[in-house]
Amino acid sequence: MTQINEADIENLRHMLGIRKHIKKRSWGYRNYFAPAGEDIQSMERLEKAGLVRKGCVYGETYYYHATETGCSVAGLKPYQIQNVME
Repeated sequence: MTQINEADIENLRHMLGIRKHIKKRSWGYRNYFAPAGEDIQSMERLEKAGLVRKGCVYGETYYYHATETGCSVAGLKPYQIQNVME
């Protein structure tokens, strides 16, 4: 089984705009992450766990997007998940 760590979850939250400086009602305003360096392995772990999926090519890697399950794990509310998935 893939071992997801706290840094992976933080990347997932960042992907979804879940940050301390962003108001909670605005969380989920985005759903993409362009990884570099160690973040590439983080995205691969999250993908194996079914929390993100690969998008289009981005340089030497890909854009990644959270799945509905990933959105839930990250802490989005159902209405925010619906907005992110549209």
